[in-house]
Amino acid sequence: MFQPGASIPLSITILNKDVEVQVIAEIVNSNQTLVSKESKIQGGSTQLLVLSPIPDSELNSLFPYMLVVKGYGGRDQMLFANSTVLYLNPRMFSTFIQTDKANYKPGQIVKIRAVSIHPDGKPYKSKIDIIIKDPKGNMIQQWLSLDNVLGVASKEFQLSENPSFGNWTIATSVNNVVSQKKFSVDHHVLPKFEVQIKTPSVHHRVDVLLGTVTAKYIYGKPVQGQMNITYLHRFNGTDVRYDTHKQIDGSTDFSFDVPDHRNMSEQSNDSVFEDDVDDEFITIMVHVTESLTGLTYHSTVDVTVVKRRYNLAFHGYSSYIKPSLNFTAELKISTYNKRPLTGEDQQKTVTLLVIQQSSWSWVPDNSEFILPRVLLNFTRPGLPPVPDGVPVQKLVLTVPADGLIPINIKLSDEVKILTIYASFEDSSNVLQVCTGYRSLSQFYLQIQKPRAALQVDVPLQLMLQSNLTLTEIHYLVMSRGQLLSSGTSKPSSLTLTPQKSWAPFACIVVYCVTSDGEIVSDALHVPIKQVLQNNVSLSWSVDRVRPADVVSLKVSVAEPMSLVGILVVDKTPNSLNTHNDITKEMVLEEMASYSMNNTDVPAGSVIMDDPYSAFETAGLVILTDAKFERMGEQMSPELMEEIQFLGNEGNDMDEEQKPGEHRDFPETWLWLDINTGDSTTVEVPVTVPDSVTSWVATAFVMSADLGIGIIDAPAKLTVFQQFYMCLNLPASIIRGELLFVDVTVFNYLDWALEVVVTVAQSDFFEFVLWDNDEISMTNTRQVSVGRQNGTSLLFPIRPLVLGEIDISVKALTSVASDVVRRTVQVKPEGLEQSFSKTVFLELVDSGKSISRDIAFTFPAAVVKGSQRAQVTAVGDTLGPSIMGLESLIQMPYGCGEQNMIHFAPNIYVAQYLNASRQANHDTLTKATSYMIKGYQQELSYQRLDGSFSAFGDSDASGSTWLTAFVLKCFLQARPFVFIEGSVLSRSVAWLVTQQGVDGAFSEPGRVIHTELQGGLDGPVSLTAYVLMALLEDGSYKNIYASQVAKAVVFLEIKVALGISSNYSLCLATYALALANSKSAVQAMKQLMDLEGMKDGLPSWSSSDMGLSESWQPRSTHIEMAAYLLLSIQKLSMVEDGFALLKWLSQQRNHLGGYASTQDTVVALQSLSQYKACCGSEHIDLYITVNTAPTTTVANFHIDNTNYLLYQSRDIETRSEIFLNVTAKGQGFALFQMNVFYNLASTGLARRQIDTTQKTFDLHVELFDVDMYYVHLYICTRLLEGLSINQTGMTLMEVGLLSGFELAQKGIKTNDVVRKVETPPGKAILYLDSVTTEEICVEATLFMAFKVVKVQDATVVIYDYYEPRRRTVRTYTSYWRDNMEVCSFCGKACPQCDGQEVSEADIVSGSVPGYVFPHSLHHHAVYGAFFLLVIIACGLLAYGVKYLYTKRSLANTE
Repeated sequence: MFQPGASIPLSITILNKDVEVQVIAEIVNSNQTLVSKESKIQGGSTQLLVLSPIPDSELNSLFPYMLVVKGYGGRDQMLFANSTVLYLNPRMFSTFIQTDKANYKPGQIVKIRAVSIHPDGKPYKSKIDIIIKDPKGNMIQQWLSLDNVLGVASKEFQLSENPSFGNWTIATSVNNVVSQKKFSVDHHVLPKFEVQIKTPSVHHRVDVLLGTVTAKYIYGKPVQGQMNITYLHRFNGTDVRYDTHKQIDGSTDFSFDVPDHRNMSEQSNDSVFEDDVDDEFITIMVHVTESLTGLTYHSTVDVTVVKRRYNLAFHGYSSYIKPSLNFTAELKISTYNKRPLTGEDQQKTVTLLVIQQSSWSWVPDNSEFILPRVLLNFTRPGLPPVPDGVPVQKLVLTVPADGLIPINIKLSDEVKILTIYASFEDSSNVLQVCTGYRSLSQFYLQIQKPRAALQVDVPLQLMLQSNLTLTEIHYLVMSRGQLLSSGTSKPSSLTLTPQKSWAPFACIVVYCVTSDGEIVSDALHVPIKQVLQNNVSLSWSVDRVRPADVVSLKVSVAEPMSLVGILVVDKTPNSLNTHNDITKEMVLEEMASYSMNNTDVPAGSVIMDDPYSAFETAGLVILTDAKFERMGEQMSPELMEEIQFLGNEGNDMDEEQKPGEHRDFPETWLWLDINTGDSTTVEVPVTVPDSVTSWVATAFVMSADLGIGIIDAPAKLTVFQQFYMCLNLPASIIRGELLFVDVTVFNYLDWALEVVVTVAQSDFFEFVLWDNDEISMTNTRQVSVGRQNGTSLLFPIRPLVLGEIDISVKALTSVASDVVRRTVQVKPEGLEQSFSKTVFLELVDSGKSISRDIAFTFPAAVVKGSQRAQVTAVGDTLGPSIMGLESLIQMPYGCGEQNMIHFAPNIYVAQYLNASRQANHDTLTKATSYMIKGYQQELSYQRLDGSFSAFGDSDASGSTWLTAFVLKCFLQARPFVFIEGSVLSRSVAWLVTQQGVDGAFSEPGRVIHTELQGGLDGPVSLTAYVLMALLEDGSYKNIYASQVAKAVVFLEIKVALGISSNYSLCLATYALALANSKSAVQAMKQLMDLEGMKDGLPSWSSSDMGLSESWQPRSTHIEMAAYLLLSIQKLSMVEDGFALLKWLSQQRNHLGGYASTQDTVVALQSLSQYKACCGSEHIDLYITVNTAPTTTVANFHIDNTNYLLYQSRDIETRSEIFLNVTAKGQGFALFQMNVFYNLASTGLARRQIDTTQKTFDLHVELFDVDMYYVHLYICTRLLEGLSINQTGMTLMEVGLLSGFELAQKGIKTNDVVRKVETPPGKAILYLDSVTTEEICVEATLFMAFKVVKVQDATVVIYDYYEPRRRTVRTYTSYWRDNMEVCSFCGKACPQCDGQEVSEADIVSGSVPGYVFPHSLHHHAVYGAFFLLVIIACGLLAYGVKYLYTKRSLANTE
């Protein structure tokens, strides 16, 4: 094979010394000579003839090339001619892919570099494609035909907030050569400290195992805490566990006496494979729990337990023996732990038995190993018995200090098997080597392996052996698939000087020809230490800094105009084992791969040592008229290799033990591409991040002349403060609660410090005394902090205002100080509410004005101080939605359908802006970026069969409706973002299988959207919905023409017969309009004739049973109006849709969306496609907002320069809001008033008597008998007598008590609770559906922050696609609500005299300030519960289940 752009060298040997030959070599393709060369070669010599590279225009890897060589003597007499086939090997470069990390969290940016080099390390410059694939193999992102700088291309990839978890793939393609790199995506948390175990990796069974555990923070300081060590003794498939507990202060020693279980494996002692089946390990697992925070991290190591103290291993021997020549090898004696041999060891001797057999003796069974019979009775230690009649040579040798014993054995002429037994003390080993090829002439040639390592430019002398008389020999040198050297040498030795081009492996072939024309040869593969020609170094201006300091990173390279790729990551535990960096070892290994054989050798086989194989193993093709023997069969390698290790640990323990668990996830600080310009040094000033940790800087360099270089030693920067504070504060609390400012002071100096800690005074909060909650002026505490230690302080405060409050804490000592600032949000109590009123302002003629009045009255139960209001104005129909693309609705979006709120609206915004010629780069960039993230997230919900469902493969089946929805949106998005074709084709293929013989589509999956998927007309709406998706793309419409036609006919028949559901009729009308069906006009007429239509506006009546009051219409009414508007536009009835346009525009919320996903998506699609009022060519409006004739609260000016700008003003609120809005000028605008307030939650605890506006029966109970953990039990069901008996996707938002968070796995997912999300302050449960049968959920909460006077928390359950189907309940902790400060903080507050709440206090009712509710004392079921807690906390769950029977719930009332 040959490589593109590379010359093709030939070695020509003229065996006849009496002639001079004119040699002509040429490469031919399709009868055309591509390159040729000729040379005169003297007989008896070897000469290198180099053909020029084949032109790039003639290269084709699909077709073979012919090498033709001819030799001519005098008078142009042809002496020989021969040819062979050559193939193009397109691999002429390598591409390395680097990422900043190996592990990512959702929402992070993946930084990517692709580095392409030639085999010699120099940059390979060519266009490159970079492709990102998710764990399912879906193509998420691609960049095509990227340019590079010195072979380096860089890109960034933004992960979505909800990507597929698992291993992602980065694939690069350069000239159709693909390289790949993996990175993983998962939830993970950076460890705060690291635990390391230092112990020998190999341990002798009879000794005591010793080791040290070190626990240090990332910045190097010791950790104080508790340590648990588990020893797992593994032997013969058995695991025995031993545990011990200790204190740790940075580090501590441990010891373990390994039990002797040899008696349990005595039955295996007679086996020659004893050591293979009797593997013995000690797994050491260490858990360290930090005293201050309770954080626990762990580490694990494996220790191999060996039975013998010494290892015997054979090295430096040939794979085959050659009769009548010398066999050389080395026996290496070493200790099990690689320590030097002692003087006592060197006084001992090693015994060798050498057996040369002239016949084969095979094991008669079908064993996978080919073993001579003499091994069958070999037991250890000691030497094996030798069969009678077999000559044995016994050697007793002394042991040198280095343990290397040379072996030199003269082989007999008839030898076929050479066996060498070695025995030393308790260990032994055996080496067996056989003949591979037997020469017909009995002549052999052999290269003796050199003992010293080869070095570049250092002469190498190879000793040669032969049993025939020679005057000279010929030689060849091959490396990286290239013939580098050839010539002749004297027969006893060969002297060569290795060059850089030989590295990292060279194959040296020597050969000669006997008098009867037989070629005799041998080949030797020799490693040559390879080094990269280029180098780069990094150094910090200082090696220890404080957070936020400015430091310089100095970059030094070997030559100017170099490109340096710099990566600086957080050094977390074992970070060097979990990187995705480019390392020197990686590059050298790849460059070495070009030196591998080009011959296809089956895995697990060994090429024989016949003359042909000697050349073949070097990757050479031979053309000759001499005798050239080739063995017909290849042998299994077990004879040579497996027997070599039949002794005990004869592998010399060269292989590393399997690594322990890796738990680190390094974060990125710097990712820089620097061009050094005309200099060889560059200094980069950078600001150190706030993290107290260690940063590790690595780099590679690339230059045109020297190629790639990798940094030898990473540059480490330690960021550390010897004295600092940290604050533990929640993100938010509720007004009326008391918050503890939890301050932890760390002192890592070598002496104790007296520290004054001060919380800055503020108008936003007040300090609280320890005993009676009265206002205090004390905001300063003094505390002594020991050396290398930390101390916690508590400052109780009472917030005085709503909104954000700034908390600033200062710690001062005589030698150091620190200041920390944090912000806490103070929220009003009660339930959040909002109201929006939109006014459509339109002035056709300039010079006129229009005035509208807007009023709002706050309800009587409004929470004081929670009221706020704003007014907005924008000059475009989609203006509010364009501004709110990040979050259009106030609802979670964690399932496959709801996630599309991140995707679909951006399509319609982009379509609208393009169609109306209003597009600008920033808006389109934002929209497409959201589409890319949404696409990435949505693919995590695609199932293996191509369908989509709410929760992907965890669902029992795909969803017809959701698959159609996603398909339609993906097809619409293709003009803006990349959508992989296979994603679409697989979805369509699955979708059409859901169609029945009548043309209707059915739903095999769960009902997610009850109006669209359920009811008597369910097949109609679902079929119409699927038909819309199939009609979105012309190619799929044609491919599945019959399915489309059947669906159209089904809908036409239903329209003719009459569709009872207004919702289904709206969808059918639009689907038929898209299909250009004549029935669409009939369906539209039926819609317009409905009783619910008035002046072109929908006022459909429907049952409000179970629906809560709201200013917004039902979500289904929004959808119906949107489909109607789409149908009007499609049927060219534009004038009839203007009223609908205004109506839909006025129903949006303050975020720019509607109530749910489907109504928002369809409404925005209809608004974007209806362009009757989208013109902005003539707009110049002045809008004035007055609360009284002379009181103006806001002014807006909208013209052609800012009509897309979403302008807003905050206004003051009173019990009533009255606004007069006046617009003057010309054009169109949307004016909106948004009001926000909280309603008091009084009366919503547990059960609500009034059920007229309820959908769900909802019960919430809190069991709070532990200071740090509480249990929340929630039961719900759908009330009977409603218009539905089952909801679709339902969400339950569980508000958490202030200071509490959901414990890890605190809510179990199952067939009902499909997913749990934990945004700050709440837990969101995704329920597949809710029926009239009660379901219950248990949640475990833990106290993360210190808060007293805890207010009520709220639980809300609602139907996602009809949010007005909702029920609200509150719950509270009675004793935390009345708890005094001293009862909580105890010893942390000196003035409290150690007062602290215990579990016994809680159970007995003696908590200070806590009065048990009357009902709690008078119901046996509660009393029984508390009794259960006192007797056995393990029975808690059972008691709760009993409590939550319907009978006990009834008793509670």
